[in-house]
Amino acid sequence: MAANDENEDTHSSMDRIDITEHGRVTGHLIRGVTHAQKTFRPSDWPERLAGVITLFVGERRPGYPCALSRLAMPVVDGNVKCLFVSDELRTVCADAFDFAMQFAADNDLPVVLQTAPALAVR
Repeated sequence: MAANDENEDTHSSMDRIDITEHGRVTGHLIRGVTHAQKTFRPSDWPERLAGVITLFVGERRPGYPCALSRLAMPVVDGNVKCLFVSDELRTVCADAFDFAMQFAADNDLPVVLQTAPALAVR
């Protein structure tokens, strides 16, 4: 096997993710900077909140194929850590959606309605 062939067989998980403009996902972007312009801590809050949302969905909807990246996805927007919460979560598990929105309100985090490109995994 040639060196180039070997490299082609070892793809990272990011190599299998395509961002497509053919589909857009509507949701809420919880930004990690408070209304008073202070960076929200701890720095891994989006990952923690996404994990809690996954647990909510698993408990309230057993057997639901919860795709974390589809329902609640940690992202960085303009060097600010954020959590994108899909509108689909409101339908799938209203309690989880309400929890995420209440978390934002309790911590003075702005929530922006927006769309994001759909992700497709090869």
